[in-house]
Amino acid sequence: MAKSDNFPNEIEGFDDDASLDLSCGSSSFYEDEFENDEARLNDIRPFRFEPYDSSASGSDNGDEENENSESERLGNTDWCSCGNCCPMPTTTECVCCQEIEKVKYLFSNEYDEGGTCIKCITEQPGFSPACLNVYVLQIAYLQYKQQYREEIPDTSEMFRYVAYRQLARWAWGYLGQKVRVVLPSCAVNCIRNTFPSDSGSYTGFKPQ
Repeated sequence: MAKSDNFPNEIEGFDDDASLDLSCGSSSFYEDEFENDEARLNDIRPFRFEPYDSSASGSDNGDEENENSESERLGNTDWCSCGNCCPMPTTTECVCCQEIEKVKYLFSNEYDEGGTCIKCITEQPGFSPACLNVYVLQIAYLQYKQQYREEIPDTSEMFRYVAYRQLARWAWGYLGQKVRVVLPSCAVNCIRNTFPSDSGSYTGFKPQ
């Protein structure tokens, strides 16, 4: 796949191909030098919404009802609890930082300078230096380049890619091979606004 902004709001586990088939919040996150920890894998859920139990009484129309419920997230931010999310192109990407436990944990007990409880990952004091600071991202990119012998020529694309990796590393630690996790809309859009694509086009989340 071309090295466009294939960064849906997810991150994938490291693999030997070191592919840049990454997507916003859908960036691939490879860590082949670490073994998967069963507890971590059990904590990662591939669905943002629970599948419908078709065996339950009166559930003949369950799939349709569940699909309709999910689609209600499209075109709005009624599902946002942090106040910084933006409408996303797919229901999978319509997720707030308050809904992802690994991300919420990073700011759940944090307060701003005025003593107000922080409600969004983008307002966490560590988010900007870890995910938006160009010097930190340049160093992180050099580590990636050295390890995987891959280059990302476009500066904005490189910064977005590394920023997604930084957030995934911060929140999830180490991910296994082929494991993808959805990143919150607020964080994805903050990174995109900081390092925008020249074309203004971004690729959404892809499960595989």
